[in-house]
Amino acid sequence: MKWLVLLTGCGLGDGSCIEETVLTYTALDKYGCDYLPVAEDTQAPAVNHITEQPEEMRSVLTEAARLGRGRIRPLDKVDPAEYDALVIPGGLGLLRDCRTSGTAELVRQFAARGKRIGTMCAGIDFLRAVLGPQVLQGLAEITPADGFCRDADGAFFYTPAFRRTGSCHIIQQGIDGMIRAMQAT
Repeated sequence: MKWLVLLTGCGLGDGSCIEETVLTYTALDKYGCDYLPVAEDTQAPAVNHITEQPEEMRSVLTEAARLGRGRIRPLDKVDPAEYDALVIPGGLGLLRDCRTSGTAELVRQFAARGKRIGTMCAGIDFLRAVLGPQVLQGLAEITPADGFCRDADGAFFYTPAFRRTGSCHIIQQGIDGMIRAMQAT
């Protein structure tokens, strides 16, 4: 299987959650998954993570490269047809900047092909904004932080991560289980 990890910058307030991204990489590495971090090459408003006040514009791709481990690719340089699964760490960048972007189109392409999409934390709000409120409706709201849920078809997966706990150890259990299940489906 080939995986994409969709990033929206670096930092919970205006990009991808750093901890969720690192824990995603950890799980993917643990299971020997071939993955590529990707981000859209666009500008978006930055947020000062200390004051939570708006700042200058930032390059989503440049910021995401901080988390991309030198392997990041611009979203428009990747053919989604070549990948089997998409993982989306949470972060407010998804909700603030990506609903009508190439990022949303990538999600639509994966969904249209019935390919696996796994997300965490704010990622469920993003999936619902892009694909409709029915995505994992009723399941996501009751899933514990150390667990995950999936739809009956095995196309959508979700773990709550920081929505339910502040413990990276507990979040790792949910992300790990989700990645393992996505790989086995």
